Amino acid sequence: MIGGRRSTSAIAAGLVWLALFSLLYTLGDEIGTWPHLPPDSFQGVDLVVGFAGAIALLSALALPGLDGSRFG
Repeated sequence: MIGGRRSTSAIAAGLVWLALFSLLYTLGDEIGTWPHLPPDSFQGVDLVVGFAGAIALLSALALPGLDGSRFG
């Protein structure tokens, strides 16, 4: 079911969680809680993680679900 009350509340809860995490992380960075890493310490990691995420997303969209249907 797309656009039902259950999915709307899950999306809203996810957005609230993301906003809280972002706020806490930003505040922690402002007061110096997180260590400052040397430049290029994570060089290329974003490309690898992005590629793995794209493969996972394509797999989830291309493979049929547990009930045998491809969509829904």
